[in-house]
Amino acid sequence: MLDLEEPLNTPRLLLRPFRTADADALFDLRSRPEVLRHLYWPPATLDGVRDVVRQRLTMTRLAVDGDCLVLAAEERATGRLVGEVDLSLVSAEHRHGEIGVILHPDAQGRGYAAEAATALLDLAFDRMGLHRVTAGTNAGNEASARALRRLGLRQEGHLRQCVRFDGAWHDELIFAILADEWRARR
Repeated sequence: MLDLEEPLNTPRLLLRPFRTADADALFDLRSRPEVLRHLYWPPATLDGVRDVVRQRLTMTRLAVDGDCLVLAAEERATGRLVGEVDLSLVSAEHRHGEIGVILHPDAQGRGYAAEAATALLDLAFDRMGLHRVTAGTNAGNEASARALRRLGLRQEGHLRQCVRFDGAWHDELIFAILADEWRARR
């Protein structure tokens, strides 16, 4: 079990619990077509994002299957929210988790995704004692797939037309890494 009491610090990011004041910045992220093209969400409304932030305020604990830790990714130098990251407990019995990272377009291409994912993987393996962590991405999101490969995750699957959203079928790529593989890379 994990109860996140302190934010996760990386060289350039603070991964912290969401605050009510994050709604406007999260709305900006979740309403951008260049972000949504690889996700299965309709464009956000400000009221909808306020509801999401209210949910996120309590998502700081991993105890049972299905729990999800969701954190705001804040640039340490500016205090600006540049994304959201998550670690889900898929199976406590099998010590399996899943990570995800969503970044504002202005923050992409700077290595922030790898920095945030590294912190999540360290948390999953070192503090939670997980054995396996997976990550999925839309097959069209080549930048995300490259970032996962650079981190040492291997592609284990290509799920063809597994998600139907907005009238179209989408493929998903599934990546994974084991605890001993992660430790060998560190």
